[in-house]
Amino acid sequence: MMKKRLYILLIFGISISAFAQDKHLELERKLIEHFQKQTWGDALITSDSLYLSPFKEKFNVSVSDNYIEFDTTHLVIKNPYFNGKYENDEEEKNNVKNFPKSFSVIYENSLVSLFENGKFACFHLDNFKRNTKLEAELNTKQFKYHWVIDNKLGGISGNTIFLWNGSKWTKFKDNFPLKNQPKLFEDENFIVYGDCFGEWGGTVYFFEKSTSKTFFTESTCANSVIKNADGYNVLAHLGHGGGSTEVKTISDPTKLTFVKSNEIGKTVKGEALGYTDKSNAFEKKIDFYGVQIFSSFNYQDKVLYIVHLSELTFIAEIKKNEIEIVNPLFFNDLYTHDPITNKYGNYTLINLDHYGTGLDREISVLIIQGNKITKLDWNENHSR
Repeated sequence: MMKKRLYILLIFGISISAFAQDKHLELERKLIEHFQKQTWGDALITSDSLYLSPFKEKFNVSVSDNYIEFDTTHLVIKNPYFNGKYENDEEEKNNVKNFPKSFSVIYENSLVSLFENGKFACFHLDNFKRNTKLEAELNTKQFKYHWVIDNKLGGISGNTIFLWNGSKWTKFKDNFPLKNQPKLFEDENFIVYGDCFGEWGGTVYFFEKSTSKTFFTESTCANSVIKNADGYNVLAHLGHGGGSTEVKTISDPTKLTFVKSNEIGKTVKGEALGYTDKSNAFEKKIDFYGVQIFSSFNYQDKVLYIVHLSELTFIAEIKKNEIEIVNPLFFNDLYTHDPITNKYGNYTLINLDHYGTGLDREISVLIIQGNKITKLDWNENHSR
């Protein structure tokens, strides 16, 4: 009997392994086919070299031997306060008002979004049905923008920031550096955020909680921050020209250049403030041209990246100058201009904008939990 069970388990294990190998081979075939269509000339495209950068900072794109099986789902959810007058307005600045007015957050196992009427819409993360109980509790004020601040839901109403204490809104008495822009990262020491002036550069700011001092450096344009033993790893990308991306590791943000509050968000001689930082208090870990990386996030013991190249957006590991594709995501041309990635407990939330669809407003989100990735599009399908 025991031998029979062991035999069944062995056959089952071999079947799973064969299935995984088949999926890996099918992925290789599809990727080779895609990159062949994107390649000029007679370049040989293989799974070991799908794309070789022609620029000075060379990188190679290949199919990873360690395929990661993500369960991907794509859904469309509607703004419950959808207003037809915005939909039909010829003014682009009004036409986008059916999208969230600030980037969504995750709070109490719900996606919490804020709309043009100043009200929150909340969606359970297990089924994306509305959490009307939480909505009723939160919508006792009208808000202009919202965040999660020190693990509590926060928002600005009038000129005052309030925190939700679980039963009511209370005034936030500490200094907070933001009014109408998303937060990149927060820990016990810093609140991190950025600005972006496109081809004229961008800046990442570190607001020190204990002193209310702010320090900065160039980052064009920051979209994700991962903290590890080396420090704060700031990922940035820009779509201008052929695209570019970099990761700067900042071990001690207080060694960057200090900035006065009235200088934040300003340009200097037509360029982003970040370029005036001469501290060199960082180390560049990635510096690629010709590719865009929209997000970085932790998965098990790895750092994974959402990479956009040759009209394809995929998930990859990066090992020095090798970009190894571990999953094709939705195998389409998912594109975004100024995304933001944040971690909320076991969830990673990636807020996606697209200028041609909603200007700088969020049009979609990616929610990652374990090996499950859900893409939610607001109001209609935004796939390319």
